[in-house]
Amino acid sequence: MARYESWWWMMPHEFAAYLKANPGYHRIMKQIGEKYESLGHLGGTIRLDKMTDAEREVLRSLFKKNYLQKSASFAVEKFISAFAATRYEGVDFEEMLASYFGEKLSWKKDVKSQYDDEKSRCFGEIIEVFKESPGALWLTDLLKNRNNAYPILSMKYNEDPEHLRRLLTQVCIGLNQCVAKPQKVRLALFASQMTRDPHAFDMNREGGRLLLYALSAYYRLNYPKNAEAQMELLYKAGLIYDEVSNYTIGRGLQAFAGDKIHSGWVGFAELGEPLHLSLWNIGMIDRVACVKNRVFVFENPTVFSEIAGLMEDRPCSLICSVGNVKVATLLLLDKIVQSGGMIYYGGDFDPEGLIIADKLKKRYGEKLVLWHFTPEDYERIKSKKKISESRLKKMDGLLSPELKKLAKVIRSSGFSAYQELLVDVYLNDIEKLN
Repeated sequence: MARYESWWWMMPHEFAAYLKANPGYHRIMKQIGEKYESLGHLGGTIRLDKMTDAEREVLRSLFKKNYLQKSASFAVEKFISAFAATRYEGVDFEEMLASYFGEKLSWKKDVKSQYDDEKSRCFGEIIEVFKESPGALWLTDLLKNRNNAYPILSMKYNEDPEHLRRLLTQVCIGLNQCVAKPQKVRLALFASQMTRDPHAFDMNREGGRLLLYALSAYYRLNYPKNAEAQMELLYKAGLIYDEVSNYTIGRGLQAFAGDKIHSGWVGFAELGEPLHLSLWNIGMIDRVACVKNRVFVFENPTVFSEIAGLMEDRPCSLICSVGNVKVATLLLLDKIVQSGGMIYYGGDFDPEGLIIADKLKKRYGEKLVLWHFTPEDYERIKSKKKISESRLKKMDGLLSPELKKLAKVIRSSGFSAYQELLVDVYLNDIEKLN
């Protein structure tokens, strides 16, 4: 198996620079360095006597509680874990220490040798159990390259090697099973079957996070940072999470399970009424047919409703993504494209709207038309709502040449524009194309 793509973007020296810049971290980092050299691993307890205001603020920010007393103590593992939900998540803490102190910290040779031997033996035994399976290949690669979940596994090993062994065994069993037989199954049921605990792979549990790391490595994807991306990755492996509240809205769509048309979708299509489609509904069908093989997708529910109402007695296929695109919308669009359909996507002219459009264009390529995303359309409907500099910077990562051109105009102007004022233009296009 080829080397998996590295999933973190924040380098250790940047983390070190952040910590060095804040005086509240100075005594903490000094003690962590001393503990590391004496123990041979990241562990032990930090104690701060006669705390400064800067140290109190650091602890309050990390641990989400006030520190009014003169002294405080906490585990090194707790300190490292506090960065899990920040931009520094996943940075190799040992490499960061070397950058912070300007040199690689040294252990006593006998302590280091014993630690390395025991750690290698622990992971080696797990790899041997699963041999050449996806689980074993995942562990082998991350240990070799120190990527993917390596920083987390290293920290968990220091906390409790036996607990980590049990956890990795569950994750490897889960990974091997779901990629070998990627049939649709609810995540809680799958977890029960694999571990006898329906919550073992919940997203807020260690097992759930590690399963996501393993799946992202298997499919050669970056680790999913938000709930929607996590759900999409799970669904790719056949695991369904939150199938009812994850939905999209469609109008004028015909669905087929095998060669049989879905009667429920037919009724709404014939009446021209919008249909709320959950992940459950979409998972039950194989392909989706659109009027004239075109579907018009709107970011904004108001625009969708207005167009649907104006086209009430005429056939056309519409979808409302309801802002940030959910997994249900993506899967529905996937089935439309796989059935030969073309997507026309219209959204707002602001950083968030352009980012959504860019993601969809990257996913569907020539099968998606960036519909009325031109500088001319923008100038026609430009609002007086100013966009902050921090939001404008979000557009720096756009990939689509069309959207890059539009972003340049928006940056120069500094104002948003909203697709509600394009209803007549959209309607005119739909009437011509249908």
